[in-house]
Amino acid sequence: MAGAESTGAAPPVPGSATAVEHTVWQQDDVDPGAVEEAMRALEHERFRRRRSALPARALNLVVVVDAAFTGEVARRLDGVGRNAPSRTILVRVHVRRARLSARVTVATVEEGTTEESSTEQVTVDIAERHLTRLASIVDPMVMTDVPTLLWAPHGHHVAVEALGELGQTVLLDSGDAADVPSGLNDAQHLIDEHALSIVDLSWLRATPWRQRLAAHFEPVQRRPELWRISDVQVRHQPGSEAAAWLFLGWLGDRLGWVPEHGRTRDATGDEVGLRLSPADVGVQGLAGATLTTRDGASFALDRGRGGLRAARTDVYSAALEHSSTERQWTVLGASRGEAGVLGRALRRTLVPDDGYIGALATARRLLSCS
Repeated sequence: MAGAESTGAAPPVPGSATAVEHTVWQQDDVDPGAVEEAMRALEHERFRRRRSALPARALNLVVVVDAAFTGEVARRLDGVGRNAPSRTILVRVHVRRARLSARVTVATVEEGTTEESSTEQVTVDIAERHLTRLASIVDPMVMTDVPTLLWAPHGHHVAVEALGELGQTVLLDSGDAADVPSGLNDAQHLIDEHALSIVDLSWLRATPWRQRLAAHFEPVQRRPELWRISDVQVRHQPGSEAAAWLFLGWLGDRLGWVPEHGRTRDATGDEVGLRLSPADVGVQGLAGATLTTRDGASFALDRGRGGLRAARTDVYSAALEHSSTERQWTVLGASRGEAGVLGRALRRTLVPDDGYIGALATARRLLSCS
């Protein structure tokens, strides 16, 4: 079956000036070139009917998924809202399938009378045997003048390898691997062997923690404490150990830690103790972190309602007497959950590396020395 149809514009939601129009084309036993032609035809028809400027494009997203779990990935993508890619190519992998089939959906979103945006989704059904030649299937479907992000959330590494020449960046979750070393090594392999940039969801889940820790030590009078750190404890959701190691890798990379002979030493040669402990807080990522200095002072962050709970202990010495003070407060800024993490991942594709490469390399060294 082949053909195109327009569903027309959906009525605006009450209290909103937003309307959505869908145009759909689908065909069984199709070749990739025909899909490209259909997409061009749909875009031409959209322009003819609406007489508006063509929408700006920013990103291709190629997602390779097990066909049985397409709904789970679709729900995750629906949650990113305005961060949605301009064109999503959803490749559904079936164990056995004789021929390719494809469906193209163009959604035009009209907000008010002046703002308009358009997103395109291509859904392609393939068999496992097609994975090694996936580049020839997907190539005609990607926009060539914008970046392409590759994502295989169900572990189709063969597909990522095959698509390496089409994409510039790979979205992955190093915490999905069988173990932490494998997840971090897979990310390093894509960087070294295929010159691909990495957007790691395990890394992004710890972004608020890194930001708030850096902000705490930003005042000039606090910076010397960073060079006196003697112990770091990271608490993490079970299954999010990779995020904890990347957090330690970031600290070690910035502070010049050197792992050797089963120990980690700081830039001055003093030993730094590293401890990871699981803590079930119901969401992926970190649950808390505590940094302690050699004089007994400490700073801790823990997940809490509406933000992160911070606690600081300062130690004072006068003559032969020692005293300490403790303060607690809430650092505002609640997490937006996994939808927010995925949305940040799509935005991250368009900006330079934010320290991940150095953190990844240091995390792998720390892990091998633990």
